[in-house]
Amino acid sequence: MKLTSYLDRALKKFGNTVRISRGGRTEVVKAFVQPLRRRHRLYINDRYIPAGYFDNRYLLYIGPGDRPLKDGMRIYCKHTWYTVVTAEIFASHDEDIYVWAILMPEYRRKEDYYDDFDREQDR
Repeated sequence: MKLTSYLDRALKKFGNTVRISRGGRTEVVKAFVQPLRRRHRLYINDRYIPAGYFDNRYLLYIGPGDRPLKDGMRIYCKHTWYTVVTAEIFASHDEDIYVWAILMPEYRRKEDYYDDFDREQDR
């Protein structure tokens, strides 16, 4: 069985319904959308996020590999529009397995993302 079929089954069973805006048309897909932890790591002494809570700053998107995303695209999930900050395809054995992306709620400016990154680097 191909890797994509495992992921497709998991997305269909556990994924969120996501609408991807592509130049005037909208696609509906299933994807995992979850909050990003600081610096993308879970710290040993860090507190766990309570179930159902997230601070809505940045989210990680993992979706089907046959639906690539580009920077600046719009995604609608859980009653909120998000902008794709960056996205890449994970491929293995010449097969696009999944797409990962960093999403930002549309009420934040894209420059804020880079300001946050600069502050993290200064620490």
